[in-house]
Amino acid sequence: MERKLSKQETAGRMAHECIAVRVRLINRVITALYDEALRPYGLRTSQANILVAVALMAKARPAEVSRSLRIEKSTLSRDVELMKRNAWVESDPPNGGRSQTIRLTPQGQKLLVKIRPSWEKAQAEAKLLIGEDGEAALRQMASRLGFGTPAS
Repeated sequence: MERKLSKQETAGRMAHECIAVRVRLINRVITALYDEALRPYGLRTSQANILVAVALMAKARPAEVSRSLRIEKSTLSRDVELMKRNAWVESDPPNGGRSQTIRLTPQGQKLLVKIRPSWEKAQAEAKLLIGEDGEAALRQMASRLGFGTPAS
């Protein structure tokens, strides 16, 4: 017969074994590295991810970007509006709509190139933190979840 765990034992087990807790903690630490590196450009990691996704797609529908980055449409919409105000992206038609497409402006393209050294620095710091085994494990997990190796 299985013994019922106390609240304290349950909390202890969850705190020590929960995958979600560990993934979220790692995410916060790594995201903070990139956010710090991108801060001088007025950019957050989430916005840099959008810039990269839109650059790779050339002209992207918001739903495609949301699906690709696994983010809510409302989150994408907020970031895209801010990025439009900063003249990093533009949409056609400009006021949005169901058939709108998003593309980088020349200023957004320059920003992407300009942030590269800072991104590379954050990338190197992240690699030091998680180690080669951690990086390999992340690539393997991403692949298993259907995320291929991004284009270089």
